[in-house]
Amino acid sequence: MLWQMRLDAARRAEIAARILVQVLGRDIARNIELYDLSLRAVVDGMKRSEVAKADPELRHMILFDRAATALGFGNIIVLDATGNVITSSQSVTPPTFNSADREYFRYFAAHADDELHVSPPSISRLSGQPVIMLSRRISNPDGSFAGVAAGAIFLDYFRGLFTAAGAEHAGTVTLYGPGGSIAMREPFDPRQIGISVADTASYREILKTKSGSFLGPAMVGQGDRQFVFMHIGDYPLQLSTAVPPAEIYADWQRKALGLGSVVLCLCAVTMLLTWLFGRELTQRRRAEEATAALNLELKRLATTDALTGLFNRRRFDEALAREWRRSVRTRQPLSLLILDADCFKGFNDRYGHQRGDEALKLIARSIEAATDPSHDIACRIGGEEFAVILPDTDATAAEIVANRIREAVSGWKEPHAANPHGVLTVSGGLAQIPLTAAADPHALVAAADKALYEAKRLGRNRVGVTSRGASHLRLASAPQ
Repeated sequence: MLWQMRLDAARRAEIAARILVQVLGRDIARNIELYDLSLRAVVDGMKRSEVAKADPELRHMILFDRAATALGFGNIIVLDATGNVITSSQSVTPPTFNSADREYFRYFAAHADDELHVSPPSISRLSGQPVIMLSRRISNPDGSFAGVAAGAIFLDYFRGLFTAAGAEHAGTVTLYGPGGSIAMREPFDPRQIGISVADTASYREILKTKSGSFLGPAMVGQGDRQFVFMHIGDYPLQLSTAVPPAEIYADWQRKALGLGSVVLCLCAVTMLLTWLFGRELTQRRRAEEATAALNLELKRLATTDALTGLFNRRRFDEALAREWRRSVRTRQPLSLLILDADCFKGFNDRYGHQRGDEALKLIARSIEAATDPSHDIACRIGGEEFAVILPDTDATAAEIVANRIREAVSGWKEPHAANPHGVLTVSGGLAQIPLTAAADPHALVAAADKALYEAKRLGRNRVGVTSRGASHLRLASAPQ
C-alpha cells in the first residue's frame, strides 16, 4: 500500500506537470502563430509594388492589423536591405535606427529562408525590454534579399502566463529559446535570463523527442530533477518543469511514517489469517481443479466416439451447422464428405464383430492420416458411416482428400470375402457449397448421401460428387 502511494504521488506530480506544460505550450504556440500571421501579411504586402509606393498612412493601415498591438507583443518593424527601418506598426512615422547588426537580420541576409525565424532573447531597441524576436524575410521578385519584417514578444508576457497558470506550485518552469538559452524561468531570477544550457545532459535529452519525462541532473543548480517537457509547435522553443524528487515524495513520507506501524500490525494479522485460510483455499483449489478436469473429460467423452476416437454424431451436427452458417455468411466454400464401409454387414457376419471393430478403427486411422486435424473435422456418424467436414475447401481439393482416404483404406489389404474387390474398401459421397444448392445443413447431408448411394450403385470403392444443383452426380474417381 505504501509503495502504491509512492507511485501515485509520482504519477500525480507528473500528470499535473504535463497538464501545465501542455496548457502553457499551446497558449504560447497559438499566440506565436497569430503574431506570425501579422508578419506574413506585412511580407505579402511589401511584395506588392503598389503597397510599397502607397501613401505612408494608407500603407500603415494596409500592413498592420490589430494583432500587432495585442498585450505582450512589441511593434512590428520593416527593414530594408541595409537594415534601416522603413515602416513600423507603432506609428505612421517610423523610428530612425539601423538593425543590420541584429541576429535575425544577419540570418536572413545570409539565408534564402521563407520560414518564421525565432531569435534568442535580446534587449529591444524600441522599448528597452527583454524580448524574443520573430522575423520573416522579404524577397524581391527575383528572390534576392529585400529586407526583414520583424516583431517582438516581451519576455514579461511569458512571465505573466506562468503566473496565471500557477507555475509557482510546479517546481521550476523554464522556457528555452533557440540554442538552449533561458527565455523565462519561474521562480523568476533576472540573472538567469539568457543563460545557455545547451551543453547540459538534461537539455540534450529534451532535444531527443517532442515531449516526455525523465529523471536527470539539474540544468541550473545541483541535484537531480524530475523533468516533464514538450517542444512548442515547430518553433525552436522548449518548455519544461523540473521538480526535485524530495518535493514529490515529501507528503508521502509523512504519511508513510504514520501508517508504517499500522501496516506492520496488519501484515502480522494478515499472515496469521493467510495461514489459517491457506489450507482451506488449497483444498478448494484442488477440488475445483479436479472438477474442471472431470468436466473437460466429460465434455470430451460427450463428443467423442469411444471406438474410433473420432468425433461423434452430436459433434458432427454442431460443427456442420456452425460451418454451414459461416460458409453462407462469408461466401467461402464448404465441402462435406460422407464415407461408408462397403458390404460391412457381410464383413461382420463372416469375421465377427471384433474384427469389424478393428476394421472401423482402420478406417478412422485412414481418415486421420488424410486430413488436417487443425482444420478438418472427422466424425463417426453411424455404425460403419463416417463424415469429414472440410471448411474453406473447394470441390477439387475435397476430391483429393476423399481419394486419399479411399486409397488408404484399400491399401490396408484387409481381407473381405463379401466385397467384390476382395479387400476392405469404402465408398464416398461429396457435396460442396456453393456447387450444391443446400438450403440448410440437412440438405447438404442429403446431397452427400445421394452421391454416396450412387457410388455404391456403380460398383463401390468410389467417390460420388454432386454437381451444381445437387441433382446431377458424377464420379470423382474409380479404382484402376
